[in-house]
Amino acid sequence: MPKMGTILAMFLALSFFSKECQAAPKITDGKSVLPAVIQAVEDEIYDLRHEDRFFLIDGNSGGDQKPASISIYVSKEISDGVGVALYKNMPYGEVYRYFTVDDNGLVKLSGGPTSFLPDGGSMLTLYLTDEDICAFLQKSYKGTLVLDPHASSERITLAENRQIARVGYSIRAKKGKYPYNRKSKK
Repeated sequence: MPKMGTILAMFLALSFFSKECQAAPKITDGKSVLPAVIQAVEDEIYDLRHEDRFFLIDGNSGGDQKPASISIYVSKEISDGVGVALYKNMPYGEVYRYFTVDDNGLVKLSGGPTSFLPDGGSMLTLYLTDEDICAFLQKSYKGTLVLDPHASSERITLAENRQIARVGYSIRAKKGKYPYNRKSKK
C-alpha cells in the first residue's frame, strides 16, 4: 500500500500537469475570415430586405440607387472561433457584433437581426464608450460591404440559401424554422 506522502506527491504532480496541458485558446488571424464575415453580413441584410436603406450613409446623395459601399471592421484576433465586427446596419445604426466561425469557415452572426440591445455582447455602439470604439477600430481589419438596391435574383437566392445554412431560416424566402417567438408569415 502506498504511503500518504507518495499519494500526495502523485496528486500534486497530476494537478500540475493537468494545468500545464490545458489547451491554449486557438487564435486565428481575422484577415483570413474577413471575406466570410462580409458575406454573412451582406447575406443577412439582403435576407431582411434592407439593401436599399444605406443610401444616406455611403457618401452618395439621398435617394440614389447605386450600390452602397459601407466600411466594416473585424477584430484582428479570432479566439477559439469567436470574433467581433463593427459596421453600420441600417435601419438600426452602428453595431458591435460577435460572430463565430465553425471548422468549415462558415460565419454565424450572434444576436437577432432586429434587436441590438446590450444582450450577449452584440449591441448598438451607442452602448459603448467612444474610447472602447476607438480602441477596437485600432485593433481591427477594415473591409467593405457592398449593398446593391437592385441586386440580381441570383444574388438574393444565394443569400437566402446561405442564411438557411447559417441559422436554419430565411426571412425573405420564408423558409426554415423561424427563430423568434412569433410565427413567420406564410
